[in-house]
Amino acid sequence: MNNPKALAKKGWHLLRRARIRVLRRLGLLKGDWNAGLPKELQFWDWALANGGRNWDPGEWRNATNPNFELQAELKELIPAPAGAVVRVLDVGSGPLTRVGKKWPGREVQIVPADPLAEEYNTLLARHSIRPLVPAVFAHGEKLLDRFERNNFDLAYASNSLDHTYDPVVVIQQMLAVVKPSHYVYLWHVANEGLRERYVGLHQWNFDIRKGAFVVSDGRQTQSVTEALSGEAQISCEFQQAFGARIVVAKLRKLPA
Repeated sequence: MNNPKALAKKGWHLLRRARIRVLRRLGLLKGDWNAGLPKELQFWDWALANGGRNWDPGEWRNATNPNFELQAELKELIPAPAGAVVRVLDVGSGPLTRVGKKWPGREVQIVPADPLAEEYNTLLARHSIRPLVPAVFAHGEKLLDRFERNNFDLAYASNSLDHTYDPVVVIQQMLAVVKPSHYVYLWHVANEGLRERYVGLHQWNFDIRKGAFVVSDGRQTQSVTEALSGEAQISCEFQQAFGARIVVAKLRKLPA
């Protein structure tokens, strides 16, 4: 027999999401990227305090362990023979990249990039935290202003592109800076903008519809699979992590 309280709670959540969708479409929930920056910095100031005790313990360990191995799901996308130098771009890295730093028999070079890099590095210094790899300043929409084309073995973004002001442009820029036949790997909580009521930097939703990887701002939806069909071979799937539904997309850059 169904639990009445559980059914009532589920119904409330559905009504709340429906209300948010309507308000967004009517233009009554407007996002302001710049207005969301102070709240983002406040969160990280709190998360990094007291040696990172306020942050997720597993994330903190991965970010501060110099021997943390490059994740298996990333290694399988990189054709790197023994002795190779592997360059990974972490887009929207935050203050501390969580990409693994080691791969036996290979040299891993990580470049964390974030538009708040300078502010994050100031926060880290305030909390006496020395990052293994400091973030460098770069807007995801303007990666080619900072990096050369065909330069990286992998471009990676984890739960960061929903913070950008144009995620499709960011993905195009990520494709531009990876080598031909190499990958862009994206890992994002599904429909994060809706979940967060489009507050602060959370202005975009990532989803999979009819097998296509799509991005929406709550007003219009764009199929990334269709938009970038001439630039990349795209696969996507749902996963579960941290009690949430995750959208994982892998984009293989087509040879010129």
